[in-house]
Amino acid sequence: MNSVYLKNTLLLASMVLLSFLVFLLSFAIILRNHTISEKQAGLRANVESVTVMYSSFANFDPNRPEHYDMVDHLTSIVTLPHNRMMVANSRGIVVACSEGDDCPHIGQVFSDELRYVLSTYGEYADLAIMTGLVPETSYIYAQPVLSTYDGTHGGYVLAFSGADVVMEEWGAMLSLFLLVAVAVLIMAVVIAMVVARHQAAPLREMSAVAGKFAHGDFSARVKDRGRIDEIGELTAAFNAMADSIEQSEDMRREFVGNVSHELKTPMTSITGFADGILDGTIPPEKQGEYLQIIAAETRRLSRLVRRMLEVSRFQSMDIRELSTQAFDLTEVLRRGLLGVEQKITDRNLGVELELPDDSVWALGDEDSITQVAYNLLDNAAKFATPGTTVHVSLSQKSGRAFVTVRNEGAVISQEELSLLFNRFHKSDKSRSHDKEGVGLGLYIVKTIMNAHHEDIYVRSEGGVTEFMFTLTLAPRKK
Repeated sequence: MNSVYLKNTLLLASMVLLSFLVFLLSFAIILRNHTISEKQAGLRANVESVTVMYSSFANFDPNRPEHYDMVDHLTSIVTLPHNRMMVANSRGIVVACSEGDDCPHIGQVFSDELRYVLSTYGEYADLAIMTGLVPETSYIYAQPVLSTYDGTHGGYVLAFSGADVVMEEWGAMLSLFLLVAVAVLIMAVVIAMVVARHQAAPLREMSAVAGKFAHGDFSARVKDRGRIDEIGELTAAFNAMADSIEQSEDMRREFVGNVSHELKTPMTSITGFADGILDGTIPPEKQGEYLQIIAAETRRLSRLVRRMLEVSRFQSMDIRELSTQAFDLTEVLRRGLLGVEQKITDRNLGVELELPDDSVWALGDEDSITQVAYNLLDNAAKFATPGTTVHVSLSQKSGRAFVTVRNEGAVISQEELSLLFNRFHKSDKSRSHDKEGVGLGLYIVKTIMNAHHEDIYVRSEGGVTEFMFTLTLAPRKK
């Protein structure tokens, strides 16, 4: 019972079977009542037909010549099969029967109780047995024959049909219905099985793909069958998740490779120079120089570890907490400029600052946005052509703040732009100017903006490289 296909099949089959049983019970009751009603209506019609015909004769006597044709007509007037009719005179003696002159009913007498009911209520209808007249359980209907001359009872007409005959007719029709219903039930179950199998196919395929994921194959995907229902949406979501998992795995492998590469170089230098000092390969007069290299490589490892910890911290930030904090964005940009003041001075750079006169309050984590501003300003100062100007601006539009950091220098190619925010990525020009960088600055910037659900853009053309990021403005305090 662990199969969705089997569960759906049994569920659909159970629903169809339950519906079938309810319908069958209802139909059987309705059909039985209809059959009985039809039989009683037929008996009533026959009795009324004979009663009207004989009502013009008082004290009906079959031995009178003018009544011979009436007796003959009694047999032909019974229109329903298995019906029986008899006519009694005013004393209740049966004088004619639809079974013919040799009928054993002739000469039998209607009971006083039956004649009393007919005289009092004008009719009798019941499922009963009448000793001598109706020996088996039957549906009975009787009426008195009233003389059209004086209104006296000139006789009685009675018709009956065996209950077993009625039940046989009902059973025959019910059997036919059962035959058709069983065929429909079988068809419904087969259709339910096909539908359930069709519905479960993508789920089985997803299970198989998930199994491949567990064994390290992240290239598997669920086949898109073009469905536009919930299963189609689930398939698209599953494949999107698979793409994300594959991308994450690729990034993990790239991260491990990059970390290994970044750690390997300084550690090799540290180990080689330390061993050289220890075994005397490096002469004492040069040991100070190589110890400085070891110290520099150690600081580089420290920066790398610190940056990686920062990445981990920024990736774990809770956006629900970030979005409720308000801070002065203009003050953050000013502090960022102070942080890179020495580098701007060393490279003989100018600063063009375009900030609103009033404070601009934005939503977010102040420390994180300060890190973004510092990284972008440091990046701009680092790669700007000496003697040029670094431009910083802040604008507001439609409830959002737009911060732009622009510098003049070498243009970044379009291929490089698409990789600029990747971990450990350094363009060729950055390697020539930034010997101490580890390639995580812009990746940290992107991580922080993603955590805030905000955007960051970069363009580089015409000798100008520009970074711009957005923040949501804080509601104005009343």
